[in-house]
Amino acid sequence: TSGNIYNGGLFSEQDGMIYFSNANDKGSLYRTDANLVNFEKLHEDKAVFINVDENYIYYVRANNTRANNSRNALMYNNTGMYRINQNGSGLKAISYNPGAYLSLKGNHIYYQKYDVDNGLLLYQNTIDLSKEKLLLKDSVIPTAVMNGKLYFAGYSNNHNLNAIDLSSYNAKMILEGSFLYPIFHNGYLYYINIEDNYKIYRSNTDGSDPELLVDDRCSTYNITNSGKYLYYQIDNGESNRISRLNLETLESETLLEGNYKQIHVTSNYVFFKDFEDTTTFVILADGLTKVGTFNPPNLSVVEEK
Repeated sequence: TSGNIYNGGLFSEQDGMIYFSNANDKGSLYRTDANLVNFEKLHEDKAVFINVDENYIYYVRANNTRANNSRNALMYNNTGMYRINQNGSGLKAISYNPGAYLSLKGNHIYYQKYDVDNGLLLYQNTIDLSKEKLLLKDSVIPTAVMNGKLYFAGYSNNHNLNAIDLSSYNAKMILEGSFLYPIFHNGYLYYINIEDNYKIYRSNTDGSDPELLVDDRCSTYNITNSGKYLYYQIDNGESNRISRLNLETLESETLLEGNYKQIHVTSNYVFFKDFEDTTTFVILADGLTKVGTFNPPNLSVVEEK
């Protein structure tokens, strides 16, 4: 989902299985069932921006962000973007260059790729990795692809909502404004409004009837698959907390006081982490406000794929 990619892409769901970056095993790529009971380690790589389709897992390798590990010093200094079979075999490089915000949409993947002369640039590739194309010389986040267009918030020159036509590859402004982390969901456009102190709004997809949802400064947010709840982190410097908003009643509830980040959704759960990366929390996506801890096993010894 767009919201998961904005939050680091640490969780992805496909065919009832949850693929995730296991913080208890230095971010290695794992999967578990819908009940969070059975766990399998798929690869040693620290995986972020995880995307899964019917056949493959796509992810960004972030081993360079790990602490040094004597077991395999070479691997723990690698970056790049990769595709792997769902059983953890057949690893194939998309690019050996550092990348970010890898997003799978239909038969294409979109990502930022680092160029030594120009920094992060926006690319498109086919899922068989055969046709890479430079889309934009800017480090915008590519998460929203609809009706043959890729929508994105401007980064370097403006914060308007823009779109690239994926047939002509021409880019144009769609809505003037100050958008951050735009999400299209259930007929609405959700976004953080930079100009209005990073408060969360929603509008119709054409930008009409903007509505203030969270009247406080926020650092991140996500929306459950059902569209019932908006989860968000308030960072106002006085009463920081993670909360959720019922999008039907517009009533808000505080989940935990303090500093939290990387809010991810699956069909049944919402996961998020404390700011110091010490704990991953889990809550039923549309259930009671009872927060638990997500504590997967460290399956550090696995058969080499």
